[in-house]
This record gives sequence, C-alpha cells and structure tokens, in this order.
Amino acid sequence: MDTSLRNGRPPRRGESTSPGSAVAPMPRADGVALPVEVSRESSTPLPDQLAQEIRRLIASGTVRPGEPVPSSRRLSAHLGISRGSVETAYTQLGVEGFLVSAERSATRVNPELSGTGHLSVHRPATSESPRRRLRNYVDLRPGFGGDDPLREPAFRRAWRESLDTDPGPIDPLGQPSARWAIADYLRLSRGMAVDPDDVILTSGSRDGLRLLLTVGITGAIAVENPGFPGLRQAMADRDLVPLDSAADPTSASGPRVGAVVVTPNHQFPHGTPMPVDERVRLLEWAARNDVIVIEDDYDSEARLTRTLVPTLYDLAESGSSSAQVVHIGTFSTLLTSAVSTGYLVARGSIGIRLMELRTALGPAFSPVMQTAIGSYLSSGGLRRRISRGRRRLRAAEAVVSGIGEIPGLVHDGRTLVIETGETEAQTLRTQLRERGILVASLAEGWAGANDVRHGIVIAHSNVEAEVLRQALETLQTLLSRLVPC
Repeated sequence: MDTSLRNGRPPRRGESTSPGSAVAPMPRADGVALPVEVSRESSTPLPDQLAQEIRRLIASGTVRPGEPVPSSRRLSAHLGISRGSVETAYTQLGVEGFLVSAERSATRVNPELSGTGHLSVHRPATSESPRRRLRNYVDLRPGFGGDDPLREPAFRRAWRESLDTDPGPIDPLGQPSARWAIADYLRLSRGMAVDPDDVILTSGSRDGLRLLLTVGITGAIAVENPGFPGLRQAMADRDLVPLDSAADPTSASGPRVGAVVVTPNHQFPHGTPMPVDERVRLLEWAARNDVIVIEDDYDSEARLTRTLVPTLYDLAESGSSSAQVVHIGTFSTLLTSAVSTGYLVARGSIGIRLMELRTALGPAFSPVMQTAIGSYLSSGGLRRRISRGRRRLRAAEAVVSGIGEIPGLVHDGRTLVIETGETEAQTLRTQLRERGILVASLAEGWAGANDVRHGIVIAHSNVEAEVLRQALETLQTLLSRLVPC
C-alpha cells in the first residue's frame, strides 16, 4: 500500500509516491517539521523502522535532548500507520534510554542523553541557543561602562515611538529627522553651524573612519602618539606614522601623508584637550601639504567646565584655512556600543565622495533606530544623559581626591593613568580582571615600538562613586604587592 495516497489525498510536498514508502515531515508540538521515512515493503517491521529513524534524528542533533516528540496519535495519523506501531517504537526507545515519558506530560528525548554514548554522530556546535550574558564586572575602560541607556525611560519611549512612526522613503545617507536632530545637537552642545545635508550617518567612529579610508585617501595616515587605540584597529591595514614626526619640517623625509586622525578634545591617555593655537597650526600644516584632517570629537560632552574649544571643523569653516576637515562623531560611548550609531560631517569634494559611497552601500544601520535616535536627541534625552554623566564625573573626582595615594598615578585630565613596568602592567590587568574589574592598557596607545610607556588607563567616571571607591581600594592593594621593576 502506498501510504502517501492514503485517504484519497494527493501526496504532500516531500513525500515519495513510490509504492510502499512514505517520506513526510514529522509533526512536532513546537511546529518544527522533521523528515521520517518508513516503508511497508521493507522486511523490517514498521516499529523497528520508526525507532531507527528517531535514533538517527537524535544522533544527528536534529532532535535535541529535552525536546518533545509527537504523540503516538498524531504521528500514526500523519504516517498512515497504526497507533500501536508508534507506541511499540516509543516503548523500545524508552527501554534504550532515548525517550522518557511521564504522566500527563509529552514524551521527550532524554535530557541526559548528551552525556551518554548514545550520540555517536557529531552534533552541530550551535545545538544550544546562546544565553544572554549578565553583566558581573566593573568596566573602567575608556569608551565602555556607564549606565545602560536601554533601560532609560526617555530612550525606550523614543524607541517605541519610532516603531509607530512611518520613516518615509529610506535615505542611505540617513533619515532626514535623524540628520536634522544631529545637526541641532551639534549646534547646542558644540556650537557648530552644521547643515543637515552635510551629515552622513554611520554605525560608529570606526565605520565612519573605514568609509573615509575607502573613498580614495592615499598615502600614510598620521596619528597622535600616543593615541586612542580604538581608532588604530580600524586602520590596521594602513601605514601609520606619528603626527609629531610627520608635521616636523626638520625631520627626514618619510612616506607621503594623505590624512591625519586626531582626537583634539580627549587626547589619549589623559583626556586633555588640544589648545586652540595647536589646532590652528595643525590646519595650516594640513592645508600646505594637502592632508585631510579627520577629527574624532570623542568625549567632548564630558567636560567639567562650560568652556568650549572650537572644533577643527568650525575653525576651518569660519577661518581662511583651505584644509579639508571631516568631523567624526559617535553615540556609542554616550549610549552603548550595542546601539552602534554615529555620524560624519563633511563638505567639499571629500563630502561628495563620501555621500556617493554611502549611497552605493545603503544605510549604515536600521532606519527605525535612526528615527529613534532622532527622537531621543530632539526630546532632550541625550542632553539630560550628558548632565548625569558630568555629575558622575564630579563625584568620581571627589573619590580620587579622598582615596589616598595610588602609586604611579598621573591624573591630568579625563582619565586616571597608572604607569608601571611592562610585566607589572600585564600582571595588574590580569589580577584586576580576575576580581571583576576591567581596565585598559596604556601601551596600546603608541604607534610603533619606540618610547612605549606601560601601565593601565582607567575611565573613573564609568561607574557610581561607591563602586569606584571599592575598585580603587582593590587597585591600591594589588599595587602594594607588586615588585617594582
């Protein structure tokens, strides 16, 4: 008898119409369909065939420990065989330890099966769904930490509103509402006069930097030495030269520099700003040598004073400088890297090339998230978040002042730097990590192997005052145990 033609119905998709066999999706309580094949023409009894098929599915990982199998009634009706045949197969598999059953509960694959020798076939590495990891550490690395914006009512409200808002036509450069909100945010927070049409949305600083390096910037890249390690990772395939030597007219001729990357508002590692006169000299050098200035405005919002140092972008636009400046910004440090949002501000020929490439590649991230970011900025949510961050920084400064001596501490700006020997720095970071405290490496900020300084870098405003106090007390204890280099 052809089981695929039972009850007068046509064969289902995937079923064989050859006499005596049935290849049908196996019904499951969770809606997953699994292939089972039985044949009435085989000399092997149907219960034995079905048991062999289920063993195969379990061994291959298609059916996993703890998952339910169909009821005998459903499976027998689906395959067109007797319910007794299915019950016989299930009983045999239960005796063998493949299946377990309980009163008023579905028959399931034995949850303990993964630890037995039954699974002779290699199971896929992704057989278990990933679990959400809970945060159980104190993150004092620059660019990390801070309170979670995803739990912030203002951000959650902006996200919900974005789901109910028609974003309109998809703009690969960024949704108009988000570009307008970013331009207005820069006006209020940085005093910048930015046309929304000059704003290009990215998925963060590194994405913006890679976009820049793709539009035809040739030659070496001049970088601050030391400089922020995060940007270095995005330029690993380029020739990097220290800015001081590249801009020194008395130095020996080196590789031609096509661009310079600077973080003028938070120079690594201390977080000190670049003075205005140095900014002007940098623009003059860039203009003379046809070098594109890439300005990462990292951490400018966290200043303790209300003094605003003009951005390189504004200095070039408002003055007589012919230097091309591209302004890079990100909300990843203010919000979280899980949001992955940022922007570029560019004009002139470099701006045109960037817009052409971004248009060809499409939107950097979800237009729904772009709408949410625009709403969050326009509602003042980010400005209030920045104010909370400044209060946390003031409280952190008070903790540092009252904690007592920290050997090797250099505290000139927005971060704490503890200088040590190379071995001591590695030991210290390892010991802190074992105690649930993450800090950054001072040595990662240097380009090349010359004059590298070792130690750790701490963004002390990442956490609340009491958490910081406990972390610094742990640091003091570990430092007292280190043998001087």
